Amino acid sequence: MTATPRWARRVLMWLAPDGIADDVLGDLEEARRRRAAAHGPAAARVLTALDALDMTLALVRTRAGELFHRRGSFVQDYKLGFRMLLKYPGLTLAGGLALAIAIGVGAGWYDLAGDLFRPPVPLPGGDRIVEVEMRNSATAQRERRLLHDFVAWRAQAHLIEDLGAYRTLDKNLVFQDGGGVRTEPVTVAEISASAFRVAPVPPLLGRTLIDADEAPGAPPVVVLGYTVWQRQFGGRTDIVGTTLRLGSETATVAGVMPQGFAFPVNHRMWVPLQLRGSGYAPLEGPALRVFGRLAAGATQEQAYAEVTALTEREAAASPQTHQYLRPRVLAYGGQSPGDRSGFELLLTHVPILLVLVIACVNVGTLIYARTATRDAEIATRYALGASRARIVMQLFVEALVLAACAAAVGLVAASAALKWGVNAYYSGQDSQLPFWINPGLKPTTVLYAIAMTIAGAFILGILPALKATGAHAHAQLKNLGAGGSTLRFGWIWTSAMIVQVTLTVICIPPAMGIAQEALRDRRIRDRFPTKDYLAAAIELDQKIDERPDAFARRRQQTYEALERRIAQEPDVRAITFGDRLPGMSAAVRRAEFEPATGAPLVSIGNLWTTAVGPRYFAAFDAPILHGRDFDEGDRRPSARVALVNEAFARQYFDGASPVGRRVRFAAPTAQAQPERWLEIVGVVRDIGMTPTDLGEAPYVFTAASAATTQPLVIGIKAGGDPSALAPRFRAVAAAVDPGLRLDEVRTLDALAWRIDVPQLVAAGAIAFVVALGLFLSAAGIFSLMSVNVARRTREIGLRTALGASPQRLLLNIFTRALTLIGAGIAAGNAVLLLIVALSPEIDLAEVSGALLVTSAVMLVVGLLACIEPARRALRIAPTDALKTA
Repeated sequence: MTATPRWARRVLMWLAPDGIADDVLGDLEEARRRRAAAHGPAAARVLTALDALDMTLALVRTRAGELFHRRGSFVQDYKLGFRMLLKYPGLTLAGGLALAIAIGVGAGWYDLAGDLFRPPVPLPGGDRIVEVEMRNSATAQRERRLLHDFVAWRAQAHLIEDLGAYRTLDKNLVFQDGGGVRTEPVTVAEISASAFRVAPVPPLLGRTLIDADEAPGAPPVVVLGYTVWQRQFGGRTDIVGTTLRLGSETATVAGVMPQGFAFPVNHRMWVPLQLRGSGYAPLEGPALRVFGRLAAGATQEQAYAEVTALTEREAAASPQTHQYLRPRVLAYGGQSPGDRSGFELLLTHVPILLVLVIACVNVGTLIYARTATRDAEIATRYALGASRARIVMQLFVEALVLAACAAAVGLVAASAALKWGVNAYYSGQDSQLPFWINPGLKPTTVLYAIAMTIAGAFILGILPALKATGAHAHAQLKNLGAGGSTLRFGWIWTSAMIVQVTLTVICIPPAMGIAQEALRDRRIRDRFPTKDYLAAAIELDQKIDERPDAFARRRQQTYEALERRIAQEPDVRAITFGDRLPGMSAAVRRAEFEPATGAPLVSIGNLWTTAVGPRYFAAFDAPILHGRDFDEGDRRPSARVALVNEAFARQYFDGASPVGRRVRFAAPTAQAQPERWLEIVGVVRDIGMTPTDLGEAPYVFTAASAATTQPLVIGIKAGGDPSALAPRFRAVAAAVDPGLRLDEVRTLDALAWRIDVPQLVAAGAIAFVVALGLFLSAAGIFSLMSVNVARRTREIGLRTALGASPQRLLLNIFTRALTLIGAGIAAGNAVLLLIVALSPEIDLAEVSGALLVTSAVMLVVGLLACIEPARRALRIAPTDALKTA
């Protein structure tokens, strides 16, 4: 048994090189035995420990020197990598831009997918919070009229605790401001008190809602959010107990929630949802959303089974209302059982990763071409003793530097794009950004981007490096000074470039079409005088116990009073309403019509439709061309009439009058029945509502009533600047009814432009992607030609010395480039022709011109990429080749 100290054995086994530790330990043991014989065991152990310590320190110094030397080598590699970025600015810009887009798109999608599909709810026990919703299987739509079902679920469900409901109300907050009274629209959650147990965050001041606040007739109270408390009330610490006006009601402030609290979606004010204990008929009352917390030990699947059983029991008792209703229990803000699995979510990243691979392959061709110019350098380093692994590592680090810089740019751009895009989406949907969605890059997203960067650097650096440091590197030693290179593009790189050209050719025609459509649509909209109109969505809140017919009457009376008051304003020339106005987004439905009595019905895949109020067409200077306008009798629910526009008559009746024919909207699903027939009673001139290839979409107009139209969008034609009417419009509305809300009060031109902006941005993005594809294709062709010229430097010089003409030299050299371009163009056109053949809606005659333009553009870009390599080839001096021949 050895007497060498245990710590010494462990340290030496760890620090000593392989195969050396046993020898060192053996030497120590031999020295210990000699010392024991000469000086005794105790002295021998002390001296052996000192020897082990001395050896350990020596090994530490050696290891530290190796680490420092290795660190110095890596530092040199990184410095060289940054120098290469500056030495080759074209490659840096082209490759960096392509990688930045690929990594930015990948990181952005990873972050967005997490927010959309499996968002973490930032609340205590947020993973236990669920939402219960109902869907109509016949219409594939959510059913939000859940008062009857919610009361039943709350009384009978045991696996979901603290079941609550809420609805979002937009009210007018009336408060003192600088000695005067100011009205400001605010979003309020009318919500069950259990919400503050589901989201157990203590208030900053006062208290939250309690169950007693829900009792019918209880004193009205309100809980303020932090931002409302600060902005509207100056952060007053004595705010609790004061009263404020919300619309036509007065409420007492019960408490203030801390900063950041926004449950259930992004709310900043909360009032109690006051319900009766029972007595609600099925599908009665306003739209609600239901939430709760899973009971201890219960799973989402078990809760879903319980709610399903309760709904089936209700369907048996009320088949006329619940026959097609199906409940779902969703993770709050996320998914329900049976939605996307983790593997399915993983598959959504595959197309994004393919973008990265394509970008890396394209940039890899540039790096490979750059490596060709360093062929002699690599061979010389081999001759001086550098290992292949050392050279490959250096080239990998250079690629990693490029990829890391691109990733930094891509992450910054992705973060900005996510914030803008997510906020723009929710703004366009007239909804709030949920509190659990935090647009911007998260730490896990940055780690994902780092992994993409390393993978990209592997493709960019390792693969070309292995090719460059292969067997040909030794052959290059013999070729030093010959002015040539032994590197060449193999069939893999050549095929990758052909695929790149093919993809670019495929993308050009759709990009041209989208850009032309966006610009054409804007020109068509510009012909309509949207600048003369003011628009606003108006709405009243339905009280929780208010019957639908009573609410409809109150809504009709309020609108009529508002219309009378607005019409008295001096600058108002006309006033009307509809569920949308010209230039706003359209509602599209499937429909069918009878072209003649007894003729087979004709289906329409996309038919635009709008419900319009009185004097709608007169307000927008659109005369009735055939038949008549709507009258008041047409606004009754039993009336079944419609008007169509000129585009409808042109497209489906060859310009003849369709008055007297019938049209109806198709059933949304196979289980439902088509709607009743509408008789066409008139044809109106095209207004410019939705531009299409015909200059106007085919439209069907139905008669709307202010009592039921949703949304109700009012349009006012002004004699002067319509935006100057906005303050007066708000004041008149507040005077008519303090509970009347005005949303999106702005000129019709501003509303139309907001709708056009996403289309223009999309067109610009697609154009940018196509331009990048053209650029990368040109860069790949440039790389191919550069390597070709570098390889054939001696041959070119000898041919020139023997009298070959420049034209013959260029034709001989660039035949491969022309072949590559031609193959990519042919493959791209073949794919486009196949798409045309498989799409009956696309006429070959309509796209033939685009195919020719695409081929010409790609050919010109490819030839331009050959100019610099051609000039380089023509500058090769014959004497250089003769000296090295």
